[in-house]
Amino acid sequence: MISKRLRLIGFAALAVMLFTVLACSSDDDADTDTAAPAPAPAPAQAPAPAPAAAPAPAAAPAQEPAKDDAMMEKPTFEGTFKGTFVWDGDHPTEFSEAPTLAAMVAAGSLPPVEERLPNAEDVMVVPVVDRIGDYGGTWRRAFTGPNDGQNADRLMMDMVLYYDLNGTDVIPNVAKDWDISDDGLVYTLYLREGMKWSDGVPFTSEDFVWHFENVIIDDEINPTRDGQIGWSGVQVDSFAAIDDYTVAVTLRERKDGFLDSLANYTTGGWTLHGRIADGMYGPTHYLKTIHRKFADDKDAFDKRVADAGYENWITFFKDNASPLKSTDTPVISPWKMTSPITAEIYEWERNPYYWAVDPAGNQLPYIDRISMTLTGDKEILNLKASAGEIDFQHRHIEMAKVPVFKENEERSNIDVQFWGSHGAVGLSINMSYGEGPVEYEVDEEVKKWLNNFEFRKALSLAIDPHKINEVMFLGQGTVSQGVFSKGHPFYPGDETAQKYTEHDPEQAKEILDSIGLVDTDGNGIRNRTDGKGDLVFITDYAAEYFVAYDILAELIEEDLAKVGVKLALKAMDVSLFKERRDGNTGIMMAGGVGGGRWPALLDRWYESGSAYRTWYTGGRDVYSEDSIAAEPTDPNILRLAELADLAKELRYADRKDLYIEGQKINVDNLYGIGAVGNTPAFNGVIVKKKYFKNVPPQAPNESPLQNPGIARTVQFFIEGGKNDSE
Repeated sequence: MISKRLRLIGFAALAVMLFTVLACSSDDDADTDTAAPAPAPAPAQAPAPAPAAAPAPAAAPAQEPAKDDAMMEKPTFEGTFKGTFVWDGDHPTEFSEAPTLAAMVAAGSLPPVEERLPNAEDVMVVPVVDRIGDYGGTWRRAFTGPNDGQNADRLMMDMVLYYDLNGTDVIPNVAKDWDISDDGLVYTLYLREGMKWSDGVPFTSEDFVWHFENVIIDDEINPTRDGQIGWSGVQVDSFAAIDDYTVAVTLRERKDGFLDSLANYTTGGWTLHGRIADGMYGPTHYLKTIHRKFADDKDAFDKRVADAGYENWITFFKDNASPLKSTDTPVISPWKMTSPITAEIYEWERNPYYWAVDPAGNQLPYIDRISMTLTGDKEILNLKASAGEIDFQHRHIEMAKVPVFKENEERSNIDVQFWGSHGAVGLSINMSYGEGPVEYEVDEEVKKWLNNFEFRKALSLAIDPHKINEVMFLGQGTVSQGVFSKGHPFYPGDETAQKYTEHDPEQAKEILDSIGLVDTDGNGIRNRTDGKGDLVFITDYAAEYFVAYDILAELIEEDLAKVGVKLALKAMDVSLFKERRDGNTGIMMAGGVGGGRWPALLDRWYESGSAYRTWYTGGRDVYSEDSIAAEPTDPNILRLAELADLAKELRYADRKDLYIEGQKINVDNLYGIGAVGNTPAFNGVIVKKKYFKNVPPQAPNESPLQNPGIARTVQFFIEGGKNDSE
């Protein structure tokens, strides 16, 4: 652990050195500045509502804590989400646009804003958190490379429906409304009349029907999908265009959870699912040009694919459909990629056809462009954030650096915010180790102990969650198993949340002794019962991840060593992670335990390579396709599968009893050992410039909800319309 603490000290020292250089350069710049730049033209302001007549704008978010106390403010889900992104005020009838777009209209290179937006009554109105924003500016971020696709996905909020700020209520988004048939099989989506793709082509029901018939159920593109949309676990029988702006989606069997899938990343939007070829819709007019079935000359098409360096047309199709890789693919997101994720500067510029406005009728987004600088070294990325070179970043921001960020708030003109998440960090156990047609020699001794509840209980008691909380999370988390946070309607209660979290190494030793796992040679490590020496458990962790899982792994290793259990830590990059997951090779993993959107840990076991997930999904999601599958025999695990199935048949808000039962099964059996929950460490530590506005103090921090998009990035703005480098 000394090396990790030295690393943090080194980061702080490097930050001071950089600030010295920045201070000197700022003085030099001041001598040459002749005048401050004029602020960007302000958008039209929303008219004040008539007293006691027009509905008030959305309730203001809870008061931001004083800056000195912000670091000590624990993330909570108890009464903090006061705002709503449902607009109940007067609908604007006149519209304004960004000055850059107005100039293009004046030059004749772009149609007027009224022609670019949907019909006036169908334009989506997005309430603003603080005030009507200022147009202009570049939102500076950092990304780590081509595998960092979620860096942009999370900003683009192009799901068919979306969650409100509370993370529970489904509200309109791409679709302005929806109906569900009495039998729960037919979902009718009502699109926004006059809405267009970023190239000006109408966005219609054909973009749903064609995509399903020629991508989702195409035997070459998706040979095993069998009608499943995204990662929803829901199989669709058909899409039908009732008219240009009405589409009917018929499910094979009733799954009321499909409504929630339309609002989260499991079906997602075009930005995320375009590159995977498994979403709800796509730009028909463009996709026909890269789909082999629609090529008049198949030989010429094949030559085009080969000349572009592809071995097959499927990869060619996915790459050229990807909004992250292809500048040709149209989008309906607020920004469109102009420099790909494979470049050193990854950029997105405003979509002139975006279909939403603020309450005053100003077309969104406010911000002109997003510019992400390739920063593979996360130490450097966090250093840039602390130096004020990033305008808003949540991804790859490390909890351990918060003291440095706080120290430099005034000097770098930055704020730090925390958005807490459900679940916990701890030790995942691969309950399916050795199951299925694995291609390795199964260590039966290891397998025996993984499946021994008393052994897992001893591990839980040996781990010190309070130390993990202090070292990793500055005391900001809550000692807990991997359950929903307190205050959420699905919280299983203190008894379940706190079960087996007490730190009692002496009891852990007694349990291990009682089950026959003893140190027979006196070297401090408990021995195998098959006479083959020390018992060692290979424990994986994700290297260079959003959370400092290397520190977590070392802390757990230290605690277990004190009771004689030996771990062999193994750092993994993304490629090795996938290889071990697919091969069901993992034994234990230090990382996340549980998750806030899923009814059963079964849905999350892919993190430690579980064959049970693949058995459950049938290999029909991105995390389990081509992976080893094995059917569980443990009745409790089979019950988790039943709960997961039942949950898909209910709306998210109606799943309380199922979620609580699933959490209790997981905790009672310790299929995953939680330590600290309710932390912002995974994508929830936000560093932003003080001039970066309309950011809620708190919002749900869950991957399926795609934060910060759930806070409506389109209404974020840079005060004055320019960042401090423009």
